[in-house]
Amino acid sequence: MHIFTGLITRPSVNVLIKSCVTRPLSLRTLHANANIRYSKQEKSVAKKSGQSVEYNSLLTVPNILTLSRIATTPFIGHFIITSNLTPALSLFAYCCVTDYLDGYIARKHKLKSIAGTILDPIADKLLMVITTIALSFPPGPCIIPWPIASLILGRDIALGVAGMWIRYSTVKKVYKKVNWGKYFNFTKYPTVVVKPLLISKWNTFLQMIYLGTGVAMLLFDKVGDEDHNNDQLMNIKQKVSKSFNVLGYVVGATTLISGTSYIFSRTAVKFLY
Repeated sequence: MHIFTGLITRPSVNVLIKSCVTRPLSLRTLHANANIRYSKQEKSVAKKSGQSVEYNSLLTVPNILTLSRIATTPFIGHFIITSNLTPALSLFAYCCVTDYLDGYIARKHKLKSIAGTILDPIADKLLMVITTIALSFPPGPCIIPWPIASLILGRDIALGVAGMWIRYSTVKKVYKKVNWGKYFNFTKYPTVVVKPLLISKWNTFLQMIYLGTGVAMLLFDKVGDEDHNNDQLMNIKQKVSKSFNVLGYVVGATTLISGTSYIFSRTAVKFLY
């Protein structure tokens, strides 16, 4: 009797084969590879973060956009120093637009990742530091006053050093041993999630406007030198120059407030252990 009951209640081989055939290939592949792709430690960390194991992915659309910003940024500094201002402003605008797009896509399509929370602020800081250096020191145009440049660079360098120390100490605590492979592999060895403060987001936005205005001002200067008789262009140049000077004071204040707020914040870094 038990034998017949087992035969009735168990699905037949044909039924199992049919169910596998009718299921979408992508889902079958995802489920089949889930246990292969992720270690027990990765699954444990993902579970503690309240996310799926896909939260550990690196090659998502938002992360690819962020990586493209990181790759583009050195060229911006080079073009500013060599007075190739049109490509410099174009690439700077690209970085600003993709900075918005990667976050929007990640939120809308639920593609947030641990790597994204780390790579995005790295890309922002790299853009701010390289562009500020190019605009502030020889052989660049030196249009940013040194007190403002010092605030921007000091804040970002301090946060960068703090981030590197947190990464080192958390990898050592969670994975016992620290090496280059573990340290730089945010997806396989995640330890923290970085959540920027609201004041920091506003500060980054204002810094982008400030630095972008500086590059635009240089471009207007260059065009104005070639066309002295264009009164309309000269008026625009003066307005851009005044805006740049005013924005400098605003950015100096927000940079100081933002940097100080990280010292007292308890929500900027979330530990995943």
